[in-house]
Amino acid sequence: MPGTLSTSDAFWQQPVTKQLQQQLSQFDPQQQFLVACSGGRDSLSLACALHLLCPGRVRVAHINHQLQAPATQWANWLAAQCQQWQIPCTVQAVAVAPGNIEAQARKARYQALFHLLQNDEILVLGHHQQDQAETIFLRLMSGSGVKGLSAMQVLEHRKTKWLWRPLLDCSRQQITELAALICPDYIDDPANQQANFDRVFLRQQVWPLLKTRWPAMDSTLNRTALLMQDSHEILQEVLAQDWLQCGDQNALDIQQVKLLGQPRQRLLLSRWMQGAEQYAPAFHLVEQVRQTLLDARQDATPRIEWQGWQFRRYQHQVYRLPQQLEKAQDMQIFWPPEQILELPTGQWQWQPQKSGFASQLMTQPLVLQARRGGEVMHVQGRAGHWPLKKCLQEAKIPPWQREQVHLLYAGAQLLGVFTAQGFWCNQMQDLVQDGWLPCLVSSTLNFKKATQQHEI
Repeated sequence: MPGTLSTSDAFWQQPVTKQLQQQLSQFDPQQQFLVACSGGRDSLSLACALHLLCPGRVRVAHINHQLQAPATQWANWLAAQCQQWQIPCTVQAVAVAPGNIEAQARKARYQALFHLLQNDEILVLGHHQQDQAETIFLRLMSGSGVKGLSAMQVLEHRKTKWLWRPLLDCSRQQITELAALICPDYIDDPANQQANFDRVFLRQQVWPLLKTRWPAMDSTLNRTALLMQDSHEILQEVLAQDWLQCGDQNALDIQQVKLLGQPRQRLLLSRWMQGAEQYAPAFHLVEQVRQTLLDARQDATPRIEWQGWQFRRYQHQVYRLPQQLEKAQDMQIFWPPEQILELPTGQWQWQPQKSGFASQLMTQPLVLQARRGGEVMHVQGRAGHWPLKKCLQEAKIPPWQREQVHLLYAGAQLLGVFTAQGFWCNQMQDLVQDGWLPCLVSSTLNFKKATQQHEI
Protein backbone atom coordinates (compact mmCIF):
# COMPACT_ATOMS: atom_id res chain seq x y z
CA MET A 1 0.00 0.00 0.00
CA PRO A 2 1.24 3.54 -0.68
CA GLY A 3 2.61 5.18 2.43
CA THR A 4 3.83 1.84 3.81
CA LEU A 5 4.74 -0.16 0.72
CA SER A 6 8.38 -0.17 -0.31
CA THR A 7 8.21 -0.05 -4.09
CA SER A 8 9.32 -3.22 -5.81
CA ASP A 9 11.51 -3.47 -8.86
CA ALA A 10 8.42 -4.41 -10.86
CA PHE A 11 6.87 -1.01 -10.08
CA TRP A 12 9.88 0.85 -11.48
CA GLN A 13 9.85 -1.26 -14.63
CA GLN A 14 6.22 -0.50 -15.45
CA PRO A 15 5.70 1.60 -18.63
CA VAL A 16 3.24 3.81 -16.73
CA THR A 17 5.81 4.49 -14.00
CA LYS A 18 8.41 5.49 -16.59
CA GLN A 19 5.87 7.78 -18.31
CA LEU A 20 5.06 9.46 -15.01
CA GLN A 21 8.73 9.94 -14.12
CA GLN A 22 9.45 11.48 -17.49
CA GLN A 23 6.53 13.88 -17.29
CA LEU A 24 7.17 14.83 -13.66
CA SER A 25 10.58 16.17 -14.71
CA GLN A 26 8.87 19.11 -16.46
CA PHE A 27 7.50 20.43 -13.17
CA ASP A 28 9.13 22.21 -10.28
CA PRO A 29 10.47 19.68 -7.72
CA GLN A 30 8.04 21.09 -5.15
CA GLN A 31 4.97 21.21 -7.41
CA GLN A 32 1.78 20.10 -5.65
CA PHE A 33 -0.88 17.92 -7.29
CA LEU A 34 -4.61 17.34 -6.76
CA VAL A 35 -5.67 14.00 -8.27
CA ALA A 36 -9.34 13.65 -9.25
CA CYS A 37 -10.12 10.12 -8.10
CA SER A 38 -13.37 8.23 -8.57
CA GLY A 39 -11.91 5.23 -6.78
CA GLY A 40 -11.85 3.27 -10.03
CA ARG A 41 -8.80 1.44 -11.34
CA ASP A 42 -7.43 4.20 -13.58
CA SER A 43 -7.61 7.21 -11.27
CA LEU A 44 -6.77 5.21 -8.15
CA SER A 45 -3.63 3.65 -9.63
CA LEU A 46 -2.61 7.12 -10.85
CA ALA A 47 -3.05 8.62 -7.38
CA CYS A 48 -1.11 5.76 -5.77
CA ALA A 49 1.73 5.91 -8.30
CA LEU A 50 2.14 9.68 -7.94
CA HIS A 51 2.13 9.34 -4.16
CA LEU A 52 4.94 6.80 -4.42
CA LEU A 53 6.92 8.95 -6.86
CA CYS A 54 6.53 12.28 -5.03
CA PRO A 55 5.27 11.68 -1.47
CA GLY A 56 3.91 14.67 0.38
CA ARG A 57 2.99 16.49 -2.84
CA VAL A 58 -0.25 14.69 -3.71
CA ARG A 59 -3.84 15.18 -2.53
CA VAL A 60 -6.90 13.24 -3.67
CA ALA A 61 -10.31 14.76 -4.42
CA HIS A 62 -13.35 12.49 -4.74
CA ILE A 63 -16.57 13.95 -6.15
CA ASN A 64 -19.71 12.18 -4.95
CA HIS A 65 -22.34 12.73 -7.66
CA GLN A 66 -25.04 11.09 -5.44
CA LEU A 67 -26.49 9.35 -8.49
CA GLN A 68 -26.27 5.75 -7.23
CA ALA A 69 -27.24 4.06 -3.97
CA PRO A 70 -23.69 3.01 -2.96
CA ALA A 71 -22.15 6.41 -3.83
CA THR A 72 -21.61 7.40 -0.18
CA GLN A 73 -20.26 3.95 0.62
CA TRP A 74 -17.71 4.31 -2.21
CA ALA A 75 -16.67 7.74 -0.93
CA ASN A 76 -16.18 6.40 2.60
CA TRP A 77 -14.15 3.43 1.32
CA LEU A 78 -11.83 5.68 -0.68
CA ALA A 79 -11.38 8.08 2.24
CA ALA A 80 -10.45 5.15 4.50
CA GLN A 81 -7.95 3.79 1.97
CA CYS A 82 -6.31 7.19 1.55
CA GLN A 83 -6.04 7.56 5.32
CA GLN A 84 -4.31 4.17 5.52
CA TRP A 85 -1.98 5.17 2.68
CA GLN A 86 -1.31 8.59 4.25
CA ILE A 87 -2.67 10.47 1.25
CA PRO A 88 -4.78 13.57 2.12
CA CYS A 89 -8.28 13.09 0.72
CA THR A 90 -11.23 15.45 0.31
CA VAL A 91 -14.73 14.16 -0.49
CA GLN A 92 -17.15 16.65 -2.04
CA ALA A 93 -20.82 15.89 -2.70
CA VAL A 94 -22.47 17.66 -5.64
CA ALA A 95 -25.99 17.98 -7.01
CA VAL A 96 -26.27 17.00 -10.68
CA ALA A 97 -28.75 19.08 -12.66
CA PRO A 98 -31.44 17.28 -14.69
CA GLY A 99 -30.90 16.64 -18.38
CA ASN A 100 -28.08 14.75 -20.05
CA ILE A 101 -26.68 12.88 -17.03
CA GLU A 102 -23.19 12.41 -18.49
CA ALA A 103 -22.84 16.08 -19.44
CA GLN A 104 -24.39 17.48 -16.26
CA ALA A 105 -22.32 15.19 -14.02
CA ARG A 106 -19.15 16.23 -15.84
CA LYS A 107 -20.06 19.90 -15.44
CA ALA A 108 -20.77 19.54 -11.71
CA ARG A 109 -17.58 17.50 -11.23
CA TYR A 110 -15.29 20.06 -12.84
CA GLN A 111 -16.91 22.94 -10.98
CA ALA A 112 -16.27 21.15 -7.69
CA LEU A 113 -12.70 20.18 -8.61
CA PHE A 114 -11.78 23.73 -9.60
CA HIS A 115 -13.27 24.98 -6.35
CA LEU A 116 -11.09 22.54 -4.38
CA LEU A 117 -7.95 23.23 -6.41
CA GLN A 118 -5.48 25.41 -4.52
CA ASN A 119 -3.34 28.06 -6.20
CA ASP A 120 -0.15 26.01 -5.94
CA GLU A 121 -1.72 22.80 -7.29
CA ILE A 122 -2.20 21.21 -10.71
CA LEU A 123 -5.34 19.17 -11.30
CA VAL A 124 -4.43 15.62 -12.38
CA LEU A 125 -6.92 13.51 -14.35
CA GLY A 126 -6.77 9.79 -15.10
CA HIS A 127 -7.83 9.79 -18.78
CA HIS A 128 -5.91 7.21 -20.78
CA GLN A 129 -5.37 6.18 -24.39
CA GLN A 130 -8.75 4.52 -24.90
CA ASP A 131 -10.56 7.46 -23.28
CA GLN A 132 -8.87 9.70 -25.84
CA ALA A 133 -9.85 7.42 -28.72
CA GLU A 134 -13.47 7.31 -27.52
CA THR A 135 -13.56 11.10 -27.25
CA ILE A 136 -12.35 11.51 -30.83
CA PHE A 137 -14.87 8.96 -32.10
CA LEU A 138 -17.81 10.58 -30.28
CA ARG A 139 -16.83 14.05 -31.46
CA LEU A 140 -16.50 12.75 -34.99
CA MET A 141 -20.07 11.41 -34.72
CA SER A 142 -21.25 14.85 -33.55
CA GLY A 143 -19.69 16.61 -36.54
CA SER A 144 -16.85 18.33 -34.69
CA GLY A 145 -14.16 20.26 -36.52
CA VAL A 146 -10.44 20.51 -35.87
CA LYS A 147 -10.79 21.87 -32.34
CA GLY A 148 -13.19 19.12 -31.29
CA LEU A 149 -11.04 16.40 -32.83
CA SER A 150 -8.05 17.79 -30.95
CA ALA A 151 -9.74 16.05 -28.01
CA MET A 152 -7.83 16.08 -24.71
CA GLN A 153 -4.34 17.50 -24.17
CA VAL A 154 -1.72 16.08 -21.83
CA LEU A 155 -1.18 19.53 -20.34
CA GLU A 156 -4.06 21.99 -20.64
CA HIS A 157 -4.39 25.57 -19.45
CA ARG A 158 -7.90 26.70 -18.48
CA LYS A 159 -7.88 30.36 -17.56
CA THR A 160 -5.74 30.37 -14.39
CA LYS A 161 -5.79 26.60 -13.83
CA TRP A 162 -3.62 23.80 -15.19
CA LEU A 163 -4.85 20.28 -15.98
CA TRP A 164 -2.47 17.36 -16.41
CA ARG A 165 -3.43 14.04 -18.01
CA PRO A 166 -0.26 11.94 -17.68
CA LEU A 167 -1.89 8.65 -18.81
CA LEU A 168 -3.05 9.75 -22.28
CA ASP A 169 -0.27 7.74 -23.94
CA CYS A 170 -0.85 4.69 -21.70
CA SER A 171 -2.99 1.74 -22.73
CA ARG A 172 -5.70 0.23 -20.58
CA GLN A 173 -3.63 -2.96 -20.31
CA GLN A 174 -0.59 -1.07 -18.99
CA ILE A 175 -2.72 0.62 -16.33
CA THR A 176 -4.28 -2.73 -15.38
CA GLU A 177 -0.81 -4.19 -14.82
CA LEU A 178 0.21 -1.23 -12.67
CA ALA A 179 -2.99 -1.45 -10.61
CA ALA A 180 -2.35 -5.13 -9.90
CA LEU A 181 0.95 -4.14 -8.23
CA ILE A 182 -0.08 -1.17 -6.09
CA CYS A 183 -3.89 -1.06 -5.71
CA PRO A 184 -5.53 -4.39 -6.60
CA ASP A 185 -8.74 -3.31 -4.83
CA TYR A 186 -10.76 -0.52 -6.41
CA ILE A 187 -14.35 0.58 -7.08
CA ASP A 188 -16.07 -0.96 -10.09
CA ASP A 189 -18.93 1.39 -10.97
CA PRO A 190 -21.87 -0.59 -12.43
CA ALA A 191 -22.64 2.43 -14.65
CA ASN A 192 -19.61 1.32 -16.66
CA GLN A 193 -21.77 -1.59 -17.87
CA GLN A 194 -24.87 0.41 -18.85
CA ALA A 195 -25.03 0.47 -22.64
CA ASN A 196 -27.40 3.46 -22.69
CA PHE A 197 -24.31 5.62 -22.12
CA ASP A 198 -22.45 6.36 -25.36
CA ARG A 199 -19.01 5.45 -24.04
CA VAL A 200 -20.21 2.15 -22.64
CA PHE A 201 -21.88 1.33 -25.96
CA LEU A 202 -18.59 2.04 -27.71
CA ARG A 203 -16.61 -0.18 -25.34
CA GLN A 204 -19.07 -3.06 -25.44
CA GLN A 205 -20.34 -3.03 -29.02
CA VAL A 206 -18.10 -0.97 -31.30
CA TRP A 207 -14.53 -1.22 -29.99
CA PRO A 208 -14.23 -5.04 -30.00
CA LEU A 209 -15.38 -5.17 -33.63
CA LEU A 210 -13.08 -2.37 -34.79
CA LYS A 211 -10.09 -3.82 -32.97
CA THR A 212 -10.41 -7.13 -34.78
CA ARG A 213 -9.60 -5.14 -37.93
CA TRP A 214 -7.40 -2.37 -36.49
CA PRO A 215 -5.83 -3.64 -33.23
CA ALA A 216 -3.70 -0.49 -32.75
CA MET A 217 -6.61 1.92 -33.24
CA ASP A 218 -6.30 3.49 -29.76
CA SER A 219 -2.73 4.66 -30.37
CA THR A 220 -3.59 5.62 -33.96
CA LEU A 221 -6.50 7.83 -32.89
CA ASN A 222 -4.31 9.30 -30.16
CA ARG A 223 -1.83 10.33 -32.85
CA THR A 224 -4.71 11.89 -34.79
CA ALA A 225 -5.54 14.00 -31.73
CA LEU A 226 -1.93 15.25 -31.53
CA LEU A 227 -1.96 16.16 -35.23
CA MET A 228 -5.30 17.93 -34.79
CA GLN A 229 -3.87 19.87 -31.86
CA ASP A 230 -1.04 21.06 -34.11
CA SER A 231 -3.55 22.01 -36.80
CA HIS A 232 -5.66 23.85 -34.24
CA GLU A 233 -2.66 25.90 -33.09
CA ILE A 234 -1.93 26.90 -36.68
CA LEU A 235 -5.57 27.83 -37.27
CA GLN A 236 -5.51 29.95 -34.11
CA GLU A 237 -2.64 31.96 -35.55
CA VAL A 238 -4.59 32.50 -38.78
CA LEU A 239 -7.71 33.37 -36.79
CA ALA A 240 -5.84 35.98 -34.74
CA GLN A 241 -4.69 37.70 -37.94
CA ASP A 242 -8.19 37.66 -39.46
CA TRP A 243 -9.76 38.87 -36.22
CA LEU A 244 -7.39 41.84 -36.07
CA GLN A 245 -8.16 42.70 -39.69
CA CYS A 246 -11.94 42.32 -39.49
CA GLY A 247 -13.01 43.83 -36.17
CA ASP A 248 -13.42 42.86 -32.53
CA GLN A 249 -15.65 40.71 -30.32
CA ASN A 250 -18.60 43.06 -30.77
CA ALA A 251 -18.66 43.87 -34.48
CA LEU A 252 -17.07 42.70 -37.72
CA ASP A 253 -16.48 44.68 -40.91
CA ILE A 254 -18.43 42.90 -43.64
CA GLN A 255 -16.20 43.99 -46.50
CA GLN A 256 -13.09 42.73 -44.70
CA VAL A 257 -14.75 39.41 -43.85
CA LYS A 258 -15.73 38.95 -47.50
CA LEU A 259 -12.09 39.25 -48.53
CA LEU A 260 -11.51 35.92 -46.76
CA GLY A 261 -12.22 32.55 -48.34
CA GLN A 262 -15.30 30.68 -47.12
CA PRO A 263 -13.37 28.33 -44.75
CA ARG A 264 -11.73 31.29 -43.00
CA GLN A 265 -15.06 33.11 -42.89
CA ARG A 266 -16.63 30.13 -41.12
CA LEU A 267 -13.72 29.85 -38.69
CA LEU A 268 -13.85 33.54 -37.80
CA LEU A 269 -17.65 33.69 -37.52
CA SER A 270 -17.82 30.53 -35.39
CA ARG A 271 -15.31 31.87 -32.86
CA TRP A 272 -16.82 35.35 -32.94
CA MET A 273 -20.35 34.05 -32.37
CA GLN A 274 -19.18 31.78 -29.56
CA GLY A 275 -17.78 34.62 -27.47
CA ALA A 276 -17.29 33.44 -23.91
CA GLU A 277 -19.76 30.54 -24.27
CA GLN A 278 -18.36 27.08 -23.57
CA TYR A 279 -19.35 25.57 -26.91
CA ALA A 280 -19.28 26.92 -30.45
CA PRO A 281 -22.56 27.36 -32.36
CA ALA A 282 -23.76 24.63 -34.69
CA PHE A 283 -22.47 24.63 -38.26
CA HIS A 284 -25.87 25.56 -39.73
CA LEU A 285 -26.07 28.67 -37.53
CA VAL A 286 -22.63 29.82 -38.62
CA GLU A 287 -23.68 29.32 -42.25
CA GLN A 288 -26.92 31.19 -41.59
CA VAL A 289 -25.01 34.20 -40.27
CA ARG A 290 -22.52 34.00 -43.12
CA GLN A 291 -25.13 33.77 -45.85
CA THR A 292 -27.96 35.83 -44.37
CA LEU A 293 -26.12 38.68 -42.65
CA LEU A 294 -23.05 39.09 -44.86
CA ASP A 295 -25.03 39.00 -48.09
CA ALA A 296 -28.07 41.01 -46.99
CA ARG A 297 -28.88 44.35 -48.60
CA GLN A 298 -27.18 47.29 -46.92
CA ASP A 299 -30.54 48.68 -45.76
CA ALA A 300 -31.79 45.30 -44.51
CA THR A 301 -31.74 44.48 -40.78
CA PRO A 302 -31.90 40.66 -40.48
CA ARG A 303 -31.57 39.14 -37.02
CA ILE A 304 -30.40 35.68 -35.88
CA GLU A 305 -30.56 34.50 -32.25
CA TRP A 306 -28.50 31.91 -30.35
CA GLN A 307 -27.75 31.17 -26.68
CA GLY A 308 -29.00 34.52 -25.38
CA TRP A 309 -27.25 36.50 -28.12
CA GLN A 310 -28.49 38.18 -31.27
CA PHE A 311 -26.53 38.80 -34.46
CA ARG A 312 -27.59 41.77 -36.57
CA ARG A 313 -26.41 43.69 -39.57
CA TYR A 314 -26.36 47.46 -39.89
CA GLN A 315 -24.65 49.38 -42.66
CA HIS A 316 -21.31 47.62 -43.33
CA GLN A 317 -21.02 45.71 -40.07
CA VAL A 318 -22.43 42.67 -38.30
CA TYR A 319 -22.96 43.01 -34.56
CA ARG A 320 -22.96 40.55 -31.67
CA LEU A 321 -25.44 41.79 -29.05
CA PRO A 322 -27.20 40.49 -25.94
CA GLN A 323 -30.60 39.14 -26.87
CA GLN A 324 -32.26 41.40 -24.32
CA LEU A 325 -31.11 45.01 -24.72
CA GLU A 326 -31.96 47.68 -22.20
CA LYS A 327 -34.36 50.32 -23.50
CA ALA A 328 -34.94 53.89 -22.40
CA GLN A 329 -37.43 54.39 -19.55
CA ASP A 330 -39.03 57.58 -18.27
CA MET A 331 -37.64 58.77 -14.94
CA GLN A 332 -37.10 61.84 -12.78
CA ILE A 333 -33.58 62.38 -11.46
CA PHE A 334 -31.42 64.62 -9.33
CA TRP A 335 -28.00 64.67 -10.98
CA PRO A 336 -25.21 66.42 -9.04
CA PRO A 337 -21.91 67.07 -10.88
CA GLU A 338 -19.93 64.34 -9.08
CA GLN A 339 -22.42 61.57 -9.87
CA ILE A 340 -22.07 59.07 -12.73
CA LEU A 341 -25.41 58.58 -14.50
CA GLU A 342 -25.99 55.05 -15.83
CA LEU A 343 -28.17 54.95 -18.95
CA PRO A 344 -28.68 52.39 -21.75
CA THR A 345 -26.53 54.64 -23.95
CA GLY A 346 -23.61 54.51 -21.52
CA GLN A 347 -22.18 56.24 -18.47
CA TRP A 348 -22.56 60.02 -18.25
CA GLN A 349 -21.16 62.80 -16.08
CA TRP A 350 -21.39 66.57 -15.99
CA GLN A 351 -18.17 68.17 -17.21
CA PRO A 352 -17.21 71.86 -17.54
CA GLN A 353 -17.19 73.24 -21.08
CA LYS A 354 -16.44 76.60 -22.72
CA SER A 355 -20.15 76.83 -23.47
CA GLY A 356 -22.83 74.90 -21.58
CA PHE A 357 -25.73 74.96 -19.13
CA ALA A 358 -25.68 77.11 -16.02
CA SER A 359 -24.54 75.30 -12.86
CA GLN A 360 -27.94 75.93 -11.22
CA LEU A 361 -29.39 73.30 -13.54
CA MET A 362 -27.56 70.56 -11.64
CA THR A 363 -29.38 71.42 -8.40
CA GLN A 364 -32.93 71.01 -9.72
CA PRO A 365 -35.00 67.93 -10.66
CA LEU A 366 -34.64 66.81 -14.28
CA VAL A 367 -36.75 64.47 -16.39
CA LEU A 368 -35.45 61.71 -18.65
CA GLN A 369 -37.99 60.67 -21.25
CA ALA A 370 -37.94 57.86 -23.80
CA ARG A 371 -38.76 58.73 -27.40
CA ARG A 372 -42.46 58.96 -28.15
CA GLY A 373 -42.09 59.53 -31.89
CA GLY A 374 -42.52 62.75 -33.79
CA GLU A 375 -40.00 64.74 -31.71
CA VAL A 376 -38.50 67.75 -33.51
CA MET A 377 -35.47 69.67 -32.32
CA HIS A 378 -32.72 71.99 -33.46
CA VAL A 379 -29.55 69.99 -32.93
CA GLN A 380 -26.59 72.21 -32.13
CA GLY A 381 -24.37 72.60 -35.20
CA ARG A 382 -27.17 71.73 -37.62
CA ALA A 383 -29.27 74.27 -39.52
CA GLY A 384 -32.99 74.31 -38.81
CA HIS A 385 -35.39 72.05 -36.98
CA TRP A 386 -35.43 68.37 -37.88
CA PRO A 387 -37.30 65.25 -36.76
CA LEU A 388 -35.20 63.42 -34.18
CA LYS A 389 -35.81 60.17 -36.07
CA LYS A 390 -34.14 61.60 -39.19
CA CYS A 391 -31.22 62.94 -37.16
CA LEU A 392 -30.59 59.50 -35.65
CA GLN A 393 -30.77 57.83 -39.05
CA GLU A 394 -28.38 60.29 -40.67
CA ALA A 395 -25.95 59.88 -37.77
CA LYS A 396 -25.94 56.14 -38.65
CA ILE A 397 -26.93 55.12 -35.15
CA PRO A 398 -28.06 51.46 -35.29
CA PRO A 399 -31.81 50.83 -34.86
CA TRP A 400 -31.41 49.10 -31.46
CA GLN A 401 -29.48 52.10 -30.10
CA ARG A 402 -32.23 54.46 -31.24
CA GLU A 403 -34.49 52.67 -28.73
CA GLN A 404 -32.00 53.56 -25.97
CA VAL A 405 -32.11 57.32 -26.55
CA HIS A 406 -33.24 59.57 -23.69
CA LEU A 407 -34.52 63.13 -24.00
CA LEU A 408 -33.46 65.44 -21.15
CA TYR A 409 -36.00 67.99 -19.88
CA ALA A 410 -35.94 70.72 -17.27
CA GLY A 411 -39.61 71.31 -16.72
CA ALA A 412 -41.13 71.65 -20.19
CA GLN A 413 -37.84 72.69 -21.79
CA LEU A 414 -36.00 70.14 -23.94
CA LEU A 415 -32.31 70.48 -23.11
CA GLY A 416 -30.97 67.80 -25.41
CA VAL A 417 -30.74 64.12 -26.25
CA PHE A 418 -28.54 61.31 -24.85
CA THR A 419 -27.29 59.12 -27.71
CA ALA A 420 -24.57 56.47 -27.87
CA GLN A 421 -22.53 58.97 -29.89
CA GLY A 422 -22.77 61.69 -27.28
CA PHE A 423 -25.13 64.38 -25.98
CA TRP A 424 -26.92 66.42 -28.63
CA CYS A 425 -27.67 69.85 -27.22
CA ASN A 426 -30.90 71.59 -28.23
CA GLN A 427 -29.74 74.87 -29.73
CA MET A 428 -32.96 76.55 -28.65
CA GLN A 429 -31.68 76.55 -25.08
CA ASP A 430 -29.59 79.39 -23.72
CA LEU A 431 -26.00 78.38 -23.00
CA VAL A 432 -23.58 80.27 -20.80
CA GLN A 433 -19.86 80.73 -20.95
CA ASP A 434 -17.91 78.25 -18.80
CA GLY A 435 -21.01 76.12 -18.35
CA TRP A 436 -21.65 72.38 -17.97
CA LEU A 437 -22.69 69.65 -20.39
CA PRO A 438 -23.36 65.92 -20.03
CA CYS A 439 -20.38 64.00 -21.36
CA LEU A 440 -20.17 60.35 -22.30
CA VAL A 441 -17.68 58.59 -20.02
CA SER A 442 -18.24 55.09 -21.45
CA SER A 443 -20.38 54.44 -24.51
CA THR A 444 -22.39 51.31 -25.26
CA LEU A 445 -20.90 51.57 -28.73
CA ASN A 446 -18.24 49.49 -26.95
CA PHE A 447 -20.99 47.07 -25.78
CA LYS A 448 -19.35 46.85 -22.36
CA LYS A 449 -16.25 45.18 -23.77
CA ALA A 450 -14.70 44.75 -20.36
CA THR A 451 -17.40 42.25 -19.36
CA GLN A 452 -17.50 40.36 -22.62
CA GLN A 453 -13.84 39.87 -23.51
CA HIS A 454 -12.66 36.39 -24.39
CA GLU A 455 -9.58 34.71 -25.73
CA ILE A 456 -9.34 33.98 -29.42
